[in-house]
Amino acid sequence: MKILLTGLLLVLNLQALETIKISQAQQNDLGVKTQDVTSIKSMKFGPYSGVVVLDKKDIISISSNIESIVKSIHVRELEHVKKGQKLLTIKSNALLSLQLDFIEATLEQESADQNYNRNVKLQADGIISNKKLLESKKIKRSSDLAVNLTKNKLLTSGFSTYMLKQLQKNNTPISQVTIYAKRSGVIHSINANIGEYVLSEHKMIEMYADGKRFIEMSVPVKDVKNISLGETATFDLFTAKVSAIGNVVNTSSQSVIIRATINEEKNIMINRVYETHISKKVKDAFKVKKTALVFDENKSLVFRKTASGFEVVVVQIVREGPTCYIVKADLRAGDALAASSTSALLSAKESESE
Repeated sequence: MKILLTGLLLVLNLQALETIKISQAQQNDLGVKTQDVTSIKSMKFGPYSGVVVLDKKDIISISSNIESIVKSIHVRELEHVKKGQKLLTIKSNALLSLQLDFIEATLEQESADQNYNRNVKLQADGIISNKKLLESKKIKRSSDLAVNLTKNKLLTSGFSTYMLKQLQKNNTPISQVTIYAKRSGVIHSINANIGEYVLSEHKMIEMYADGKRFIEMSVPVKDVKNISLGETATFDLFTAKVSAIGNVVNTSSQSVIIRATINEEKNIMINRVYETHISKKVKDAFKVKKTALVFDENKSLVFRKTASGFEVVVVQIVREGPTCYIVKADLRAGDALAASSTSALLSAKESESE
């Protein structure tokens, strides 16, 4: 083989800078075999372990926001509820106390408003001094502040604006509060019992609201560089569109989190793990055997067969499989590439450079 290769290099006529002229007989002597190039329209990355998740804003925790006793629970775990549906009813002495504070503050506010409006007229008629008017104005501002303060405490303690209006209208405390679902969704867990005394921070119900569902995958960095937003992820009978690509690399696994928005996600299970692939549409991509590639000065090369020999073509490796590479290159479907004895052709190229 060494004598044959030496003889070959002596008779090689380099037609152009990157073209090797070699007869068919010489190719046969070297054992050069070719493969036809296969065009690739899309590539599949994976499989990855994908976990179905939902946004944190869609995980809703129901608490009383104030010390209470659970009077009634109107739903069950795993039940699907509609927006506005009753969830539970509570009674709270602390809430009653806040309502009494609000009623007292509003009564004082009415009195302070009446005094101030009367003093405005009296001061204008010269009956009282401006100092007396300012004192009543100060009392009015203080009473306004007290009303706003107690109102905000009620609203942050589970009172709705409707309940607040009823309280203002009737001046009668509401003995119990019913909490309604603010969105439709599924009751994930109930962490309270009827008659139980709960603190303000106690999470009584957790529900998963209806909304978008996502599948998250941990993808190796070497794959991430070839994946773009909008590409398709497939798992089981579902499809999803890549909607977010992380930019923080996990140091131990050298991977990045990719999130895809699931299409038609009705009834899909949260936290379930699926084997997931990502498909990418590509142009000018081809599948070639690993034996067709040679590496020279940090370049990946293939040898395309021509009428008089082989043309050197630089390629970019996009993905590596067990026996083939997917490359991007100036090739066409049906081109024949040298798939064996490529080291001899590389030697011929290097001899031309010398």
